[in-house]
Amino acid sequence: MDALRLVSIAAVVLGHAYLADLTFSRYLEIWRMPLFFFLTGYFWTRGRPFARDARGRFKALMVPYLVWAVVMSAAALAWFGDDPELLQRLMASGWYGGADQEPPWWAFWFISVLFFATVLRRFLERFPTAVAWGVGLAGLAWAHLVPESAIARTPLGIGLALPCLLFILSGEAFRRRVQPRIRRHRTLLGLALVGLGLAAVALGLEPHNIKFGGFGTPLLTPLVGVLMSAGMVLVFGAAVERILREFARRTGSGQALRRVITALVRTGTVVVLLHGWVLMWVMRQGVEDNLLKFVLALGISWLVGLALLATPLSKPLTGARRRWFPLHRLRGEEPPHPPTSALPRVEPAQERNRP
Repeated sequence: MDALRLVSIAAVVLGHAYLADLTFSRYLEIWRMPLFFFLTGYFWTRGRPFARDARGRFKALMVPYLVWAVVMSAAALAWFGDDPELLQRLMASGWYGGADQEPPWWAFWFISVLFFATVLRRFLERFPTAVAWGVGLAGLAWAHLVPESAIARTPLGIGLALPCLLFILSGEAFRRRVQPRIRRHRTLLGLALVGLGLAAVALGLEPHNIKFGGFGTPLLTPLVGVLMSAGMVLVFGAAVERILREFARRTGSGQALRRVITALVRTGTVVVLLHGWVLMWVMRQGVEDNLLKFVLALGISWLVGLALLATPLSKPLTGARRRWFPLHRLRGEEPPHPPTSALPRVEPAQERNRP
């Protein structure tokens, strides 16, 4: 399933690289952010002590958030120091968080919202699950009933943790109650769910705009986002895993493939936090082609993340423990496990309690 995480990370960068030029953006927004939270719930481990889990998630998510916020402040000062009014606005919105964060803080809001949503889910474990669903639905009602994106303009976007909790709960419920009952034709069913979601958007369903508190058509848009996320999990857990396993068998690159995927997943927080700066930098270098901007932003962010994983700065900058992946030592070795979700899981930056 780690391959799906890579897709979700790339989708975030894709949307920011193309912006209004992305003609199919509504087909992306319907599932892009819900998938992140859905996967967090899909891999959720119940019963961990609240205080220890909250500390771990703070170190994994908020410490990198704060460190990279300092880096972005330095970048903003270097670029816009000659415009005090603009610099002041960028600094204020960047550190306040939430909907009004501008580049280079572009996607910072997601990391803080993910932190608050996961801590909230852990806290609500002490109550019946219905209570957690009620809290999520109350947050969704707030998003729809209070105007001016008020829920997203809370400090660090903390208000968004309430409706986003619904996606976490959905992923959790899908893995525990739904997926075990689907024993056959998982790929076909998954493709059907994704196709139905895309058809709904084509027929006029309003997509998400979660950063600004937009959850589309009440109940229906989040439901479609959940169904599409579930469909992608089915497809990647069956067909994509089978393809990767066959590729590993034919090429003898199983261990290397597994390590590449795991390493890239562990850089997820870096990609989310850094790609806004990279996009601004490449545009300042005169790069205008959207595809090239996307490739450079994603590639550079991943490379920086991989490099940081091998340094003593890994923990504060990536949220992951220092680890080097010596891929060159693994040529010709066959993996003892399939190269994706069947492996002993290394939790990625966005859902980790090691943190």
